[in-house]
Amino acid sequence: MKILSLLVFLAVYALSGKAQDQIVTDYQSKNLIKFLPFTLPFNSVSFEYERLINPKNSVVLQVGIPNQQSIMGKYGINPNSDLKTAAFGSTIIRGGYRHYTGKSRLPKGFYLEPYLKYQHFKGDASIAGVDDQGDPYSGNSEIKLNTVNLGCQMGVQFLIAKRVSLDLYFLGLEGGLLSGKIVTTPTTNSEYNPIILSVLKNVIDQNIADAPAMIRNKLSTTQTASQVIVNLSSTPYPWIRGGISLGFAF
Repeated sequence: MKILSLLVFLAVYALSGKAQDQIVTDYQSKNLIKFLPFTLPFNSVSFEYERLINPKNSVVLQVGIPNQQSIMGKYGINPNSDLKTAAFGSTIIRGGYRHYTGKSRLPKGFYLEPYLKYQHFKGDASIAGVDDQGDPYSGNSEIKLNTVNLGCQMGVQFLIAKRVSLDLYFLGLEGGLLSGKIVTTPTTNSEYNPIILSVLKNVIDQNIADAPAMIRNKLSTTQTASQVIVNLSSTPYPWIRGGISLGFAF
């Protein structure tokens, strides 16, 4: 809640205008709306709003709208594995504070931007196969994962005719915490659920055993009367941010 409250504060701060307008009075392009195409591979359609609060600093708010699509055959997923279908979409909320190092009184030039990001992944998948003992299994999985990331990026923003923005952000380093759960429900007749559930849990446990220790040690599996649930506790991980955005200044 504290993190979401901070992001809401940044959004309100970015959209408020009277106090900033009293500070920034000698140029016109104080606001920018931008599109970030590099979030499309993460099944998110993202836009960014930037507002100058004085000649060298601005606040930035990014909002990503989930666009759930299949990821079969992507990200190293083998289409011949027991994973039959898989799709996800992601929601992104990122707030940043940007400092421009140049002498321009426009939102352009080299900048440094620390930021806080929240991302939510939601998806579904289906699995089916036969385990090492020859027992068949099949199930549908619901996936919900959340990340909270703190990072800093460098970049260069250009303004073409003081209206069209081109933002190249690079050397973005961030650290995050990943948590959530995957809930798998058998797809066979309920009469065989206890058997299928046990097989499903064994298969999932085997896959977890093959995961890197950093992730494996944060995963726990439980079996209920109707589902197998994998919980992922706060797992630290590094991330690199880089890309391009196109926008309009006004």
